[in-house]
Amino acid sequence: MKIGFKGEKLSEKLFLATGILPEMAIMPFFSTVVSNAYLTAQRLDIFSLLEKNSLSVKEVAKKTEADEHGMRVLLEALTGFGYLERQNGKFQVSRAFRKSLDGNMSEMARGMMIFAPDIAKKFENLDKAVKTGEVENFHFTPITPSSWSHYLTFLKGVSKEPTKALVKKVKFDAPPRKMLDIAGGPAQYSIAFCRKYQNLEAIILDLPESAAAGEAEIKKAELEGRISYITGNFFETDWGGDYDFALLSNMLHCLTAEQCQTVIKKTFESLRPGGLIVTNDVDFPGEDEEIQMVAGWSSLLYFTMMGTRTHPTPIIEKWLSDAGFTKIKKTKIENSAQLICRK
Repeated sequence: MKIGFKGEKLSEKLFLATGILPEMAIMPFFSTVVSNAYLTAQRLDIFSLLEKNSLSVKEVAKKTEADEHGMRVLLEALTGFGYLERQNGKFQVSRAFRKSLDGNMSEMARGMMIFAPDIAKKFENLDKAVKTGEVENFHFTPITPSSWSHYLTFLKGVSKEPTKALVKKVKFDAPPRKMLDIAGGPAQYSIAFCRKYQNLEAIILDLPESAAAGEAEIKKAELEGRISYITGNFFETDWGGDYDFALLSNMLHCLTAEQCQTVIKKTFESLRPGGLIVTNDVDFPGEDEEIQMVAGWSSLLYFTMMGTRTHPTPIIEKWLSDAGFTKIKKTKIENSAQLICRK
């Protein structure tokens, strides 16, 4: 998938088809304006104000403590971009945007909305990061006081459907009894696996902030006796052992190549003989293979947020083999690749 314009009118579609319009040059020019308008609206809480209310420019300006002229220009631009609708001099969230906020993927949409301004703030330093290679990992240096809350809301929103697909994808010879969920965040994976396997106990390794959010989710799911956390730096903490199953889902991209190899080796040591390991991350190609949009996008995002990257799937496969895992099998869920193998 590539990012691009579709064109609204026939004349625009024809221009794009003939190549008269320099699409690749136009895209960043227009997308910069659109994304900054969206982010400003999110920071000023405009979408929340207009989701349930139809308000005039003056009313929105007053509620957001903004200049009336500036607010008028912003609201009109957001209307032109399709986020808002205008009727009788009043603005509200458009039907098209409301579909995203209320549809089947509403949790994902709202999670992305909440976390987007934090991501944008990190991207302000991309020039410096590329030049120096030095990036403050937002897990340990939050962007704003609210960043952790926004991040966890984002994680829960974007992982709901992929978690269901992952649980269906992973097959066992016998029902697992003990699971290690490495950097399992707010417990969404552990909850899903424990609901499917009634005798499963899950241990989640993660930071205290994730554990605090996850414990609330575990209580809501009435699984307090079966899911627990080991908090802290998982390079230093004792993981326990004799696990039937270890999950590394969307976490290797948070680590350097050296750290990934350390975690995979430590996972090998924590599993019982015959135990299963599953890695799940965006599928990044090997050397000289075509890089799809999602793969390139995700890798740049992780570099900007943490100084890491999306590791190529063939490299992860080699790390697993080097650690001693065998019978490596690759599967796919949308843009993500799962590597499933045994100790």
